[in-house]
Amino acid sequence: MINLTELMHSISQELEVDRVNDDVTVRLLGDKKNKPCRAILLSKENGVFSGEQVIAAFSGLLDGLAKIESKVREGDRLSPGQEILKISATSELCLTTERTLINYLSHLSGVATLTRQFVEAVKPHHTQILATRKTVPGLRGLQLQAVVAGGGRIHRRSLSDGILIKENHQAFAEPVSLIERAKQERSPLHRVEIEIQDFETLEKVIQNPPDVIMLDNFSESDVSLAVKKIKTNPESASCLIEVSGGMTLEKVGSIAGCGVDYISVGMITHSAPALNMSMDLKFV
Repeated sequence: MINLTELMHSISQELEVDRVNDDVTVRLLGDKKNKPCRAILLSKENGVFSGEQVIAAFSGLLDGLAKIESKVREGDRLSPGQEILKISATSELCLTTERTLINYLSHLSGVATLTRQFVEAVKPHHTQILATRKTVPGLRGLQLQAVVAGGGRIHRRSLSDGILIKENHQAFAEPVSLIERAKQERSPLHRVEIEIQDFETLEKVIQNPPDVIMLDNFSESDVSLAVKKIKTNPESASCLIEVSGGMTLEKVGSIAGCGVDYISVGMITHSAPALNMSMDLKFV
């Protein structure tokens, strides 16, 4: 969960970075900067909205200075020209906070929108799209919430969420021994997962398998073969299968068709394009 007080502090820092109390352009308005104003934030393209908690944090920060009325809910679909929120405040306040507000909402809605595109791309297969820890520093909680708004799920929020034996861990110990130790020491709430880079390692692992096997950077044909090996081996037949590495919208559907349970996609957080938004202002 996102702590609203911490989010308000983060947004306050962003407003300070933008020097909202020292806007040399707004000064040109003279007394008009204190006139009542209404600002309407609009979506300029199709997408999925995320940012309810950002709006709540802005409302808390500007309590008594502005009235913010949200027109959408987390996960709602957006269309061009659709109203996202209305702000009633002075023209100075609307003008100085506009960019920071849009920066948050356009980015998070971009994450939700790209996630939804991946979720749609794997239908009708049962495969679920997972977010990774490849997040923008300082925005992990908000980004992962945006992934959920887009229909995705979260692989791990942090290193404490589950055991994932990656390639670099295997540089220090044999994968089979790491799985055995993980099974002995894990919390009952944690799954054990291992990242597999090649078929040689896969053949060893499926004899004493973890809960989840991640096929990392496998080609589609190799994914299909690996799934067959895992599912036809009695010891590993019940294993869940994840695929990761360079997933794109163009190939994610065919990978899902190989019968995998999860596909983790780093780009939905680290490379999602911002959703285009604009704010219209006028005196009231």
